[in-house]
Amino acid sequence: MRKILITGRTGLAEALTNIYSNELVTSVSKSTGHDINCIAQWGVDYLDYDSVINCAYDGFGQQLVLEYFYHHWHSDDTKQIITIGSKIITQPRIDLIRDKEYWPYRTHKQALQSMFDRMVTDAKCDLKIINPGAIDTPMIKHQTIPKMSTIFLADKIYNFAADHTSKRLDIWL
Repeated sequence: MRKILITGRTGLAEALTNIYSNELVTSVSKSTGHDINCIAQWGVDYLDYDSVINCAYDGFGQQLVLEYFYHHWHSDDTKQIITIGSKIITQPRIDLIRDKEYWPYRTHKQALQSMFDRMVTDAKCDLKIINPGAIDTPMIKHQTIPKMSTIFLADKIYNFAADHTSKRLDIWL
């Protein structure tokens, strides 16, 4: 049985926890005392895990999680790091009128993609990034656009994770 760490506890993280129900899954978030911006304080407790799914978003926190596990696992071909990015790295905002404005979320996700692009060429661990479009979560509940369900996306991630030759998945409706 594999040991999987998932950052986040709601939305996509919750759907992933459910889809990996046959594995030993630990979900962490601020509510469990695991702030992703402080990964250096608690990450060591999960280095014996097989996989981390880096879902939780909090500014540059995802970069810290990616960097932490990459640093410890990059030479270990038995480990897997999956990071959830966003289509916003190359695509316009939902609100096209505001698309040219500075938006920290876009900057954070672009930085995450850039880090991944530099790391993936040297990684012996199975390093992956998924860049989804709109997901039906509270963050964009007010938007009237097509959205993927968290269950649909979790299923896609589950299947993508099993393919060790694939490194990046861009998926949106």
